[in-house]
Amino acid sequence: MSVALSDLELLLDVAELGSFSRAASLLSIAQPALSRQVRQLEIELKQNLLYRNGRGVSLTDAGRS
Repeated sequence: MSVALSDLELLLDVAELGSFSRAASLLSIAQPALSRQVRQLEIELKQNLLYRNGRGVSLTDAGRS
């Protein structure tokens, strides 16, 4: 398992802003690409790192760890 620091930084940006779209805008990348990268990180770690709902996202316990 090889988690890149940049993947963790993306996760933190999404969590801090509470939104994939706000984080994508800040990072100047497409929202679907950002979402895919975070989901790939979750798959690699075999953990859900974010709670997703219609109003945004927040970290799960695993995401906080």
